[in-house]
Amino acid sequence: MKFYKNFIIIWSVVYLVFALAGRSYSEKNEWFPFFRWSLYSKSRDKLEVSFVMVSKLGDSAFAKPKDLKKLTEIHHLYPGDINNEYIKINKDLEKNKSFNNLFFKTFFSEGSEYIMYKKYFDLSKKDYSKPTITKQLEYRNGKITIYD
Repeated sequence: MKFYKNFIIIWSVVYLVFALAGRSYSEKNEWFPFFRWSLYSKSRDKLEVSFVMVSKLGDSAFAKPKDLKKLTEIHHLYPGDINNEYIKINKDLEKNKSFNNLFFKTFFSEGSEYIMYKKYFDLSKKDYSKPTITKQLEYRNGKITIYD
């Protein structure tokens, strides 16, 4: 039992030494595995999230539009990979006002139809009720329409 007490005390001292030393000697004022002082202290009050609703995939039309992330049995991608594609598309839309995404061009065959939306969450408002949803782009009949 004495070993466990000593182990807990020694490990606690080592942990605190690393945490406090990271506060003084690290570039970011913290070493991640020991303390993350700013983990919850900083968060954005405005957030943008993109999503794609697919109404037709090739020759198959859906009764209701489906979220692209939920079509994993077709595209075999994780939601994180799809989010990375959304980020690439958003950067391309902001910089060039154009759409040139290889994943979308290879996944969506001729005859597919989808709309990409962006949700805006503004948590700085006192009486926040729901996000604002806007159209970013639409693919229909082989044409891409980009909205501002």
